[in-house]
Amino acid sequence: MSRHHHKDRLTLNEIHDLLDDIDQETVRVAINPPHEEPDANTDCDSDASDDEVTCNPDHLPRRILSAEVNSIANEEPLEENEDTNHDLESPSTSAEPTKKHEWIEELCEQSKLYASQKSLPSDHVTPEKLKVFITVLVISGYNKLPSRRLYWSESPDVFNQRISESIRRDAFEQIMRCLHFADNMKMTDDKFHKVRPLIQHLNQVNKPKYSQEFYSIDEVIIPYYGRHSSKQFIKGKPIRFGFKVWAACTADGFLLHAEPYCGLYTNISDTGLGQGPNVVMEMVKKINLEAGQHVVFDNLFTSVPLLEKLGDQGIGATGTLREDRLSGAPVMAKKVMEKKTRGYLEEAFTGCISVVKWKDNKVVAVGSNKERKTPVNKTKRWCKREKKHVEIDMPHSVKVYNQNMGGVDIFDQQVSAYRIRIRSKKWWWPIFAWSVNAQVTNAWQLYRKLGNNISLLDFLRHFAIAIMKGFGKVMV
Repeated sequence: MSRHHHKDRLTLNEIHDLLDDIDQETVRVAINPPHEEPDANTDCDSDASDDEVTCNPDHLPRRILSAEVNSIANEEPLEENEDTNHDLESPSTSAEPTKKHEWIEELCEQSKLYASQKSLPSDHVTPEKLKVFITVLVISGYNKLPSRRLYWSESPDVFNQRISESIRRDAFEQIMRCLHFADNMKMTDDKFHKVRPLIQHLNQVNKPKYSQEFYSIDEVIIPYYGRHSSKQFIKGKPIRFGFKVWAACTADGFLLHAEPYCGLYTNISDTGLGQGPNVVMEMVKKINLEAGQHVVFDNLFTSVPLLEKLGDQGIGATGTLREDRLSGAPVMAKKVMEKKTRGYLEEAFTGCISVVKWKDNKVVAVGSNKERKTPVNKTKRWCKREKKHVEIDMPHSVKVYNQNMGGVDIFDQQVSAYRIRIRSKKWWWPIFAWSVNAQVTNAWQLYRKLGNNISLLDFLRHFAIAIMKGFGKVMV
């Protein structure tokens, strides 16, 4: 088919005349924006001339008809089902909208794949029954029985009507055998390969936009007493054995990001500042902290170079400092300050970094790139000699630390309050159970932020009953 070559820029009126001379050809036209006067205010949404525009394509205003065309090219008619650009995705014009691929469906697919690889029956592995299965796990957190089969027992002292009417015991156990999150045939060197999609999903759904000022970073221990190379032992902790998870939370206990510790394969970038500062820098990046917001952490993470680097980004940071991480700050030695009276404090300040030492029951050092010792606050402490509470001085940076450091601890306390009690021999089961508790706890936090004053227990009960009614089926 012949092609017509014209000047690069035409007006719409000229194109109209040109099309009258063209037969059986498809013409693609790109129209430039209408010409604006030099003094026009283009930052406004519209001006008076836009009132001329109507929805009638046969009656367009002069300012649009006189607009120039960026290019004009005649093309061959497209064959039916021919794709003009394989690299760009265009919105679907099909009458049926594209179905969103949900996490529960991905979990169902991976579980069925695992069942086929292990020659296990998987007829009960459906999205609806998976939701009921997870709900039964949640119920086991507040309705505790010594054996999971007792939930389906007909004995009047343990019988649970709602569970028995929602899912059969055999269906529950079949799902438990088939449950899987990643393809074993695509195994990598990642020690948490089996649960990596689970962690990624948890972090993806825990990203509401928060405008509050303070956030906290700390570690969480998921109890585990079996054998695994990534299992940790931490002396002096309430839970000494288990998987360590780096966590970032809001100051009131909403989990934003979690990263399991697995040695060299931990997904933490190396900034050259050390392991603890590396964790803080990665968490700050993952939760998208902005200038003006403030992150708080303990002495496992804090160093003066870390405070300086966060300060360069405009992010406030406050944390307790170990004695060997003071970077030569000219403050009183710990052994000397221990002889001072309670409430004694002193500060070293340089650039944007403040290092404050304070004598409480013990000597504590706090570093910050935003807070200083002033204004000095008062706090009450019990005096053994006088047998009464007395007021002592407290630096402002210590007060900020005490008020906002507990976000991860609050989250951990809420998760452990109604921890899933149904157990499995698979090493990854505690991580899966913890992730379910974490998401339900976060859902409760969001529900409360909407103005609903409800306890965590009542929320769990209402949640479980609603899921059972919506997706459970009465078995006959």
